[in-house]
Amino acid sequence: MAKDTPKSEFDNTETLDVFSKGLETKTNAQLADDLLALEREEKMLDLEIKRETVAKIRAQRSAKLEEARSKNMAVLQFLAQREAIYKNCNHRKGGIGAEAVMRGQGTDAMFAVVKHKLPNGRYFVLCMRCGHEWHPAFPLLGQKETPGYQEAINYPTDNSPSSSSTFLFERTDALAERSA
Repeated sequence: MAKDTPKSEFDNTETLDVFSKGLETKTNAQLADDLLALEREEKMLDLEIKRETVAKIRAQRSAKLEEARSKNMAVLQFLAQREAIYKNCNHRKGGIGAEAVMRGQGTDAMFAVVKHKLPNGRYFVLCMRCGHEWHPAFPLLGQKETPGYQEAINYPTDNSPSSSSTFLFERTDALAERSA
């Protein structure tokens, strides 16, 4: 290494010639002490590397946790906003002005809902103003009826219902034996 090149704090290396000459003049005890010092330094560096790795992992976890909290907060705010829109909407057609239309304050006798026939033959109801959905109970799958479903299914509307292909679930002999 050139004499005018400054050494960094981590550069404790010597040329091989200087190192080997230094070994010849040392006693076994001195060499053992040097070896212990080098091993201690190596362990200190390993520990430092591990601490840096742990710090990086913790920082990544912290960032992921903060991102998850942020997303959770956004979802909760969205759900609260949507629930407020649902509660404010009277689900009726008509209304005067954009404010009445946008805020779901219809004045017509008919409701702005569409009834859709599901594949199992039951209907679900969707408000075309606020997007609120009312679903029927489906005991086979353990699903409960959405609160207000009976009222919503009876809303008068002049909208045509939509439907999908219908089919029925039927019990097979294996299911019938289990339930018996």
